[in-house]
Amino acid sequence: MKSHPISVVIAAGGLGTRVGGWSPFLPKELRPVQGRPGLVHVLEEAAVLGADRAVVVHHPYYAPLIDWTRQVLTPGALARYQRLARQPIGHIPPAERLRVDFIPQQGRYADVTSALNGAEHLHTGDICLAFADNVDPSHSALTELMAAATPHTPAVLARPFDLEAAGSHGVIICAGLGPDCTMAGLVEKPDRAHATRLAALHGTDRLRLLQGRVRLTPELLHHLTAIARHTASEPKLSIALATYARNHSVRVVTNTKPMIDLGTPDTNQGSDSWGAVHRD
Repeated sequence: MKSHPISVVIAAGGLGTRVGGWSPFLPKELRPVQGRPGLVHVLEEAAVLGADRAVVVHHPYYAPLIDWTRQVLTPGALARYQRLARQPIGHIPPAERLRVDFIPQQGRYADVTSALNGAEHLHTGDICLAFADNVDPSHSALTELMAAATPHTPAVLARPFDLEAAGSHGVIICAGLGPDCTMAGLVEKPDRAHATRLAALHGTDRLRLLQGRVRLTPELLHHLTAIARHTASEPKLSIALATYARNHSVRVVTNTKPMIDLGTPDTNQGSDSWGAVHRD
């Protein structure tokens, strides 16, 4: 049983430029995974964690679609649909038990901005941050992160190092070996030559690839606020985490279950296809 309420910020503030063939018409977070929008899977993940509240920070461009999303994700929404469709009333999905707020992102286009917007809306202590375009079909990623993380210490979820995938991730340099380690440094999306040098210098056992789940503490949020205020360029959360880790402990929790990146372009016949969703 959890000792205090858990709140989750879901960062959905992007425009999906990597899948620009269809993202002007639909947020990538609503792209289907196993027959349901990816965002629903992230909400299910928050519910499995035991969260009582979630806030989705979305890009203002998608506000009209968010009105519809809010309607279908409110408590009792599925039962109302089933009655209208003259279908048997099924079980209540765990996500429908969450209080879910949708707020437009205010400020610069950046994942740090989404995190700060959500934290300000929630007014609470430790927060779980989930990136809505990274979907875990097992709905266990946040639970795994929180179970392994030290109380009141920032933590990130990461997968084992993979040279082929390094160019699309933050590459974490770990202090220590095994699943229990801390962040010593981070290189954001290195090219293949750079990633190869990192592997030769540190060894692949000391490298991880950052995934879209973070435990935010009040101290880390204060650090993010300072970076957002004093950085002229778009502040990236991965870089902010690396600067914080220079003087503070940031736990790295290793995850071996696959995650799905909803923003990865499909390459079937040279166009974006709904037939497959690439795994992280």
